[in-house]
Amino acid sequence: MNTSFKRLFGTAAVLIIAAGSLLARGEETGSTRSSQPLVIRAVAWGPDNKAVDRARQRIEKHPNVQAELRGSRYMMLSFEYIEDQPAEKNAPTPEPTRFRVVFYNYTEDVTVIAEAGFDEKEPVTVRRDMIDPWTTPEEIKAAYQVIEKDAAYIAASRKGPVEMYEPMPPISKVNGERLVNIGIRNADLSLNEIVGVSFKNNTVVRYENGIPETNRMTAGTCGVPSGGGGTGPGIAGQAVLTINEPRGTSDVPMWEMLVVRPSASSGAQFERSGIEVRDVKYKGKSVLKRGHAPVLNVKYLPGASCNAYRDWQYSEGNFQAPSAGAQDPAPGIRILAPGQKATTIVENYNDGGNFNGVAIYQEDTGNPTGPEVVLVSEMNAGWYRYIMEWRFGTDGTIRPRYGFGSITSTCVCSPRNHHVYWRLDFDVVQPQNKVFQIERGRKFRTPVTTELASFRSYQLNRGYLIQNADGNEAYQVIPGMNDGEAYFTNPNGQVETFGAGDFWLLKFQGTANSPGELDDPSSGTGCPSYPAACLAPWVNNESLDGEDVVIWYSAHQFRIDDTSLTEWRNNVLAGKHVIGPDLRPVRW
Repeated sequence: MNTSFKRLFGTAAVLIIAAGSLLARGEETGSTRSSQPLVIRAVAWGPDNKAVDRARQRIEKHPNVQAELRGSRYMMLSFEYIEDQPAEKNAPTPEPTRFRVVFYNYTEDVTVIAEAGFDEKEPVTVRRDMIDPWTTPEEIKAAYQVIEKDAAYIAASRKGPVEMYEPMPPISKVNGERLVNIGIRNADLSLNEIVGVSFKNNTVVRYENGIPETNRMTAGTCGVPSGGGGTGPGIAGQAVLTINEPRGTSDVPMWEMLVVRPSASSGAQFERSGIEVRDVKYKGKSVLKRGHAPVLNVKYLPGASCNAYRDWQYSEGNFQAPSAGAQDPAPGIRILAPGQKATTIVENYNDGGNFNGVAIYQEDTGNPTGPEVVLVSEMNAGWYRYIMEWRFGTDGTIRPRYGFGSITSTCVCSPRNHHVYWRLDFDVVQPQNKVFQIERGRKFRTPVTTELASFRSYQLNRGYLIQNADGNEAYQVIPGMNDGEAYFTNPNGQVETFGAGDFWLLKFQGTANSPGELDDPSSGTGCPSYPAACLAPWVNNESLDGEDVVIWYSAHQFRIDDTSLTEWRNNVLAGKHVIGPDLRPVRW
């Protein structure tokens, strides 16, 4: 798989041809196009913030929890829903009835996890775990307060303004103690270090050479000034979204789905999976049971500052979503007024804004997909800013997109590869589907009958078609023109394999009541490569013929520095900082 940077970024001309791979054989996608504003509605779904706040307070005071925390320094770090799945997978997702709360006991350096039901009828269960949670905004704020009392910080502040910021990695483990890392710098970088905050002792811990072992800062900074902000995990915010086409005095149903904000999304406890869409239907027929991006990571090239990190997608950053005339049907869910659009750090190079969550608006792109309804959110992970979009076209095309930005830091001046891994649980009309490999130049599709891992082929425009096992309806997954390659040769002549792969075609694991493989097994058995993605252990020759199919799709975005390479094409955000595939309907 050796390739050059020229090949990595010189493939656009080849990929532009992708759009007609199946249409050239006379197959049709959905054809609905609307020149009128679409009718976008949303209804709140699941527990609201009052129910969540009551649950938080009740659990913290519960005797079983206090038995683990009383007399210790601790903080509540995470709240999450425990999914209640229907007995039949093609039934609508039921509202959650149970939840999980995560505390960190700093005195004993142990994580405490409590589970209970919203109805207050089931017993509260509590257990200890040795996982090391990522940070939350509340914890960062508390860390800033500890640093403000530090003698060295006070002395530096007397000479001029000193900025504190969230660095990577967010935590370090030193002598068994979990430390929260905070960056400190002044304007001329005569002060430029990352310190650890010990909540066990309420003190500042300084690392050798001024940085953690997994961070190598250099002189100079890139990125835009930090706007602060960011939410923690477990904030209420889900809604059932319907998108209809106006037709005379009535509406014609087009799209229907459950939308989950990043803070409430599924996936690994302290990683999550960005904007999550579930029970997605187009023109009344099922397309996706769930679409999300459970794995996100980054690796710097050898010799560059910093290292490799697994990032998280629960901290919702600030971005601009006009409020005038907008509807807020659920916490963190905003439907903009006609003609309005949301903007993020990728478009406006500003880390501020008036909104956290998911903004929804119509955009008339001029593309063959017709008008699109856009779901967008901006997320914070250390000094990175991640922009996630789902775009739903009136012709049935779905375009998941990921964009990249960052706040001021020395690390982001250095070459690195960002990798995002979408998990697409296809239920095309029904859970039982078939899979075919499609390539340019092949007259017939190639059936994929067992689990498979594969790489993109830009020359062949390799993609996959997922078809209803009992009918002709299908969706094809077509790689994006900027989606890069998992393996490539870096400027030092070394082969980079951190990206792990491009496609993993898997049989859905678990039962409807207990879905499995919602995120990779990380650093567990058979996965020593963390923070790299670890999906290979799941490819074990299970049948995909008439089975419930899940496709993991990864895209890889190489950045030399944080100088913007963003472009606009047909009013849609594009360019080398934006990646993602197209999901296109066939015979719908």
